[in-house]
Amino acid sequence: MPHDGTHSRTSSAIRSANRSLIVDVLRVNGQATRSQLCELTGLSRATVSALVGELAGRGLLVEESNAETGSTGRPVGVLSLDRSNGLGLGIDIGVRHVAVAVGDLGRNVYAERWRQAPVGHASSSGLEAVVYEVKAALHEAGADLDHLVGAVVGLAAPVSVQGGRIAEPKLLPGWAEGRLAGHLADALGVPVKLENTATLGALGEYVWGRAAGIPDLVYVKLASRVGAGLVINGSLYRGADGLAGEFGHLTLDPNGPPCRCGGRGCLELYAGGSAILRELGREDTGDGIELLISDALAGDRAVVDAVTRAARHLGQGLASLAKLLNPHRIVIGGEFSQLADLITDPVGEELTRSCFTSAASVEVSSLGRRASLLGALALVLTQPSRVHARTAVPQLPRGGGAAHQVLTFPTRNTRELQRPHR
Repeated sequence: MPHDGTHSRTSSAIRSANRSLIVDVLRVNGQATRSQLCELTGLSRATVSALVGELAGRGLLVEESNAETGSTGRPVGVLSLDRSNGLGLGIDIGVRHVAVAVGDLGRNVYAERWRQAPVGHASSSGLEAVVYEVKAALHEAGADLDHLVGAVVGLAAPVSVQGGRIAEPKLLPGWAEGRLAGHLADALGVPVKLENTATLGALGEYVWGRAAGIPDLVYVKLASRVGAGLVINGSLYRGADGLAGEFGHLTLDPNGPPCRCGGRGCLELYAGGSAILRELGREDTGDGIELLISDALAGDRAVVDAVTRAARHLGQGLASLAKLLNPHRIVIGGEFSQLADLITDPVGEELTRSCFTSAASVEVSSLGRRASLLGALALVLTQPSRVHARTAVPQLPRGGGAAHQVLTFPTRNTRELQRPHR
C-alpha cells in the first residue's frame, strides 16, 4: 500500500496536469463555458468547477456572462485567460507595409497599427520603424515591453525552420540578413520567432476567420505576390524545412519569363498584384496596388479584364494544388480579397473544369489583409512552445481600461472546438 506522502504527491500531480489541461484548452480556443471545458478535457463537471475556482482565485481566469442563456434561463458564464497573464505581439512585414498587433490570451486585440513602407524597404531602416510601432501599440494597450510574453514576425518570403531565417534572400532582400530575430529580441526583450506570412494567414483563418475549425484548408495570400498556407488535419503544415506553401513559385509555363526565385513562368508572374501592374504598364511603387484595386472596384474595364485573367491563372494553379491535397476549403486573402466578385467565379470555374474530385469551396477571407498579422498573434497566444515564451511576466492591470477599445474575435462553437495538440 503506498505511503500517504506518495498518494499526496500523486494527487497533486494529477491536479496540476488537469489544471494545465484547462489552461491549454483556453489558450487554444480563446474562451469556453464550463460545459465546453468538460467536453474538451474529459473532466467531470465537479473537477472543472473546482479547478476553475482555483485558477480564478489566483487571478489566472476571468468569467463574463454571455448574452445567450442556458437551459435554466440564466446567463452562461464564459471563461478566458486573464489579461494579467501577459500579452502577445504579432508583427507583419510585407513588401509595402509594416504592421503590429497586441493581444492577450483571451483573444482580445488591444491595439493594431499599420504603416506603409516603400517597395524594397530594408531592415536597416525598417527595424527602427517596427520597434516604434510596437511601443506605440503597447502605449495604446496600456502596457509596456515588460508585459510581453513573446513575439512572432511574419515575412513575405520562405522562412527556414532550422535556421529561423529567410531561405531565399532574393524574395525579400532588404530583410534577409541573418540576425533579424536576434536584433528584434534584443530590442524588445522577448523571444522572437520568424514565420512566413502565408502560413500565418492560414493560422489566422483557422483560429479567427470563416474557416475556423476547418481541418483541411488552403489559404492563398493574394497581394503584390502570391503565397499559400496549409492546414492539414487541423495542424499547420510547414514541410520538412518549413518551406511548404511557396505556391507563387509553382511553374505555369516552363518557357515563361524568368522569376526572381530563379525559375521561369512562376504563377505570381501571372496572378500577383505586381504582375497585373506590369501588364497594365503601371508603376509597382507606393500606392500602385491600392489604386489598382480602387480602379477595379470602380469598374475600369482594362483593370477588370486584367484582374479576371489573373484570377483564371490563379485558378489553374489552385486546381493543381487541389488535386494534390483535396482540401475542404480554399480561402483567398490579402489585399486582393477586396475584389471577391472578380476573383471567386473565375477561380471556381477553373477548379470545376480541372478537378476530377468535388471542387473545394472557395471563399474570400473575412480577415482581409489582417489574416497574417492575426495569425502571428495567434501563434504566440495558442502555441507558446514554438515561440519559447518567457514564463515570468509583470502583472498587468485587469482589463483594457476605459481608454482602450477591445476587439474580441469570435471563438468556435462547441461542435467546432478542437482538443489541443499535446
